[in-house]
Amino acid sequence: MMMTDQIPLELPPLLNGEVAMMPHIVNGDASQQVFFVQVNPGETFTIRAEDGTLQCIQGPAEVPMMSPNGSIPPIHVPPGYISQVIEDNTGVRRVVVTPQSPECYPPSYPSAISPTHHLPPYLTHHPHFIHNSHTAFYPPVTGPGDMPPQFFPQHHLPPTIYGEQEFDSETKRVQDILSGMEKPQVTNIQARTVSLSWSPPTGLLNADRHNNGLPYTCTYEVALSDKGRDGKYKIIYSGEELEYNLKDLRPATDYHVRVYAMYNSVKGSCSEPVSFTTHSSAPECPFPPKPSHRTKSSLTLQWKAPIDNGSKITSYLLEWDEGKRNSGFRECYFGSQKHCKLTKLCPALGYTFRLAAQNDIGTSGYSQEVVCYTAGNIPQTPSAPRLVRAGVTWISLQWNKVEGCTPEEVISYTLEIQEEDNDSVFHPKYTGEEQACTVKNLRRSTQYKFRLFASNVEGKSSPSEVLVCTTSPDRPGPPTRPVIKGPITSHGFSVKWDPPQDNGGSEILKYLLEISQGSPEGANCSSALLQCSESLPVRTLSVAPGQCRAPRVLGKPKHKEVQLQWDVPPSESGCPVSEYSVEMTAPEEVVSEVYHGPDLECTVSNLLPGATYGFRVRALNDGGYGPYSEATEVTTAAGPPGQCRAPSLSFLSDTRVLVSWESPECSGADISEYRLEWGEDEESLQLAYSGTDTCFEISDLSAAAHYCCRLQAINQAGAGPYSDLVTCRIPASVPDAVSVLSVLEDEHVGACQLSPSVCLVLTWEEPCSNGAEITSYNIDLGDVSIPVTLLSIKPSQNAMRRMELGRASVMLLMALRGLIQEELSSIRHSPALLLQKADASPKHCVKHPGWIRIQAVNEIGAGPFSHFIKAKTRPLPPLPPRLECAAAGPQSLKLKWGDSSSKLHVADDMVYILQIEDRNKRFIPIYRGPSHTYKIQRLTESTCYSFRIQAVNDAGEGPFSEICTFCTTKSVPPAIKAPRVTQLGGNSCEITWEMVPPMKGDPVGYVLQVLVGRESEYKQVYKGEETTFHISGLQVNTDYRFRVCVCRRCLDTSQELSGPFSPSVAFALQRNDIMLAGEMGSTDDPKMKSMIPTDEQFAALIVLGFASLSIIFACILQYFFMK
Repeated sequence: MMMTDQIPLELPPLLNGEVAMMPHIVNGDASQQVFFVQVNPGETFTIRAEDGTLQCIQGPAEVPMMSPNGSIPPIHVPPGYISQVIEDNTGVRRVVVTPQSPECYPPSYPSAISPTHHLPPYLTHHPHFIHNSHTAFYPPVTGPGDMPPQFFPQHHLPPTIYGEQEFDSETKRVQDILSGMEKPQVTNIQARTVSLSWSPPTGLLNADRHNNGLPYTCTYEVALSDKGRDGKYKIIYSGEELEYNLKDLRPATDYHVRVYAMYNSVKGSCSEPVSFTTHSSAPECPFPPKPSHRTKSSLTLQWKAPIDNGSKITSYLLEWDEGKRNSGFRECYFGSQKHCKLTKLCPALGYTFRLAAQNDIGTSGYSQEVVCYTAGNIPQTPSAPRLVRAGVTWISLQWNKVEGCTPEEVISYTLEIQEEDNDSVFHPKYTGEEQACTVKNLRRSTQYKFRLFASNVEGKSSPSEVLVCTTSPDRPGPPTRPVIKGPITSHGFSVKWDPPQDNGGSEILKYLLEISQGSPEGANCSSALLQCSESLPVRTLSVAPGQCRAPRVLGKPKHKEVQLQWDVPPSESGCPVSEYSVEMTAPEEVVSEVYHGPDLECTVSNLLPGATYGFRVRALNDGGYGPYSEATEVTTAAGPPGQCRAPSLSFLSDTRVLVSWESPECSGADISEYRLEWGEDEESLQLAYSGTDTCFEISDLSAAAHYCCRLQAINQAGAGPYSDLVTCRIPASVPDAVSVLSVLEDEHVGACQLSPSVCLVLTWEEPCSNGAEITSYNIDLGDVSIPVTLLSIKPSQNAMRRMELGRASVMLLMALRGLIQEELSSIRHSPALLLQKADASPKHCVKHPGWIRIQAVNEIGAGPFSHFIKAKTRPLPPLPPRLECAAAGPQSLKLKWGDSSSKLHVADDMVYILQIEDRNKRFIPIYRGPSHTYKIQRLTESTCYSFRIQAVNDAGEGPFSEICTFCTTKSVPPAIKAPRVTQLGGNSCEITWEMVPPMKGDPVGYVLQVLVGRESEYKQVYKGEETTFHISGLQVNTDYRFRVCVCRRCLDTSQELSGPFSPSVAFALQRNDIMLAGEMGSTDDPKMKSMIPTDEQFAALIVLGFASLSIIFACILQYFFMK
């Protein structure tokens, strides 16, 4: 997201936000330029309008902006990005946003575009709180006639009005100081490293810290270029040090380096580049050699030359291991050739080579090792593989080495398998140099066929004989779970089962039935090789358990619960007890079951305090329930009181409440104490009363406050639970006094529509309403009291509303923090604040201070007054001066106003705003400044324009003057070229001249004058609309001079406007029929005409000469720069 600030500088807003005629087009100010802000796809350009609203523009778009003083506004960009100003070949400037990299330029612009300067970085503020900087304003170009259509965005952009902005002189001063960098010093030049050092800017060394306002340390950026002095530079260092060591340079390479100085995002100009050349070094590491030809006893290798690093390669060193693996390398070739042939080698053997290059500086590192093989024979047919061992899913095979091969020869074996009899295709299963293999993931009890191949670098042998193997069968799967067959007796039972689904590839020979007495969880299969079925638990018949002993009490009985415990009863059959049942007899002889489960103890809850209960227990197994035990009687202990009912509240007055309550039910002990807690909310409850009474009075309460309370009873057994929470609200009261009351400063008065000379803007903090909403305020001005009623104002809104309160027009501004601003326009009726007559001018306005205080009012009544504050109004704004036209031309008007020699408004810093009416009957500003004259150029001839003027000073903007209309004059015809004179037969000649088109609908005529001999005045010989005239009766050996002017006949005023005369042409009539010319002479002889060039031919010769001279100079300069 990109952002820019727009702060209006007290200029009146334009109607509907449209501009039909731009100021720089009207007055011709050359300092106002147009630039573009490029918004890429996915980016948003945010502009703050003069009313404070934010306008967002989505990319892709190009936003045209107008610069009133030629500078660029601050563009705020995200972190990691920078905004750059680029200028193309036509002089159009654009602002683009790119990543913060020195080599990153917009891809959509040609290489001729280069960044001119960096803009301030992005400020991480919320868009609604962009700081208002008093800088220049740059209104966007909105008229379609101001710029070509190709520069407008793809979608319509609503116009935005900016104010003017002053140039930041502090930034320019810092930039001038940082631009005094001297070129860096280069020392310790090596092949790949060099040391750089530099000094701080000259202005930073000569001036002290107090004068220039900069620290002694800045940030420096070092840029390096290997493409020449004017090539592309790359930032290689950024920091505060004054030296840097460059590494990883290329040997024997010319480099140029320059330094920048930066401080607080301000970057100075670069220093003068300094050049250096790195030293030469040993060659780079070459690529490994490649075999170009091989036989059984020879190898031919070749390689390419590596980078020589500035020194020519003189020789190459080729080493090999002589075919012995993991042994040292020895030299096999040293010379300047790029190929080598090795002979007398062993067939089918691999040799390892490495290569190094050497020049006058030294020897390079070795290349990567490469293995090359000599030619050999195809291996013989291997013998069939042998079976080592066969498993259920795997077969282990082994084979012998192929006969007829040397020990050094590398032989690779391929084992193929045929899985099914109906599949005659063999598939490779193993490839490698080992002579054994275990084939896995096979099927059990299945027949497989295997064959073997041997191969080397020369080829592959024939397959060996086929080996047929069969995998072993697997153990059978588990049978089904046994099931009971027939009835179960006390001493036996019968079971049966089904065969397993998986027989393991072989027939079932026998079954093994196992039995385990006791818990079925401990029954495991006796053999780890067998897969047992699921176990079947079977239980023989049993008898019911015997009588339990009477249950006993664990610990002391509590007031609501008792914990019981019992033992396991005896059993003749040994059948375990599955459940126990506990029966309770209540005081009212009510019998109920309180526990049912397998545990030997239980807790009985929800009992009455101080009551006696009877308990007995019985056991259950597969044979049924046994008899009940003897009863055990238990008496519960006394308990704490029960929950109290919610207390009742009675209001005795506005600040007193009577709290009363009832006693709760008894729990076996008398209540010894009541506790009452009181507070504003449940978290802030505190103990307010402790005693045996059943009522309590609470006083000194706050008005319109919310309170809550709860009650608790206590006896010797403990404290009972709290009662339900009871809430109440104290009646409301009058508001508190306003604590903070102040008058807003002048910059906030501009938000009001009335003049600050007749109004004051007050602000105060809203006091405590004491339970009733504040409905109005009473503002006391001493002799005058102004009631201010708040109507339909919501504190959550940040808006400005207007209401009419009797004769006083009141403007309220409610902020989020509860501040209210009131514009009291009726203060002008108070003589204690402003003493002014109805027709008084600003210079006669008398300002008197007054005392103001305020009080808040709600539905209960009015609160106390606040403290007094002292305030005064501002003087009236100035009246407009008289507007006059000092001079009028066909395309310009010079206006003047006021008296520039008067010293009346010198101390007031008077500023004048001149506006012109456009074609849409709207006035737009064309000048703002202290001058008393202004010249408007680029106007249309004979056209009337309407103007008005306004004066502005510290008191504000004065009213506009009456509309004045001034008209431009008509243009005189232009001067034409000298006429042409052509001799005719006899004593006559023909005069011709160029034609001028009609001017704005007015016809054009011509006046021809002649000067004869030595006469001092021209005589008119022709006046008309033709461009040719014949003169006869000329005398021989007499000089004649002819000239022509253009006359414009105005149809509306019947006025004739004559333009300047053309240059004169000389003519002389002689007997030899030769016409001599003076300034623009001519002749009728065709041969003479061909020798004298025309104006077009003479201009073409001049252009051709300049072009040839430019080409020669360019060639000379290029030759010297290349040298």
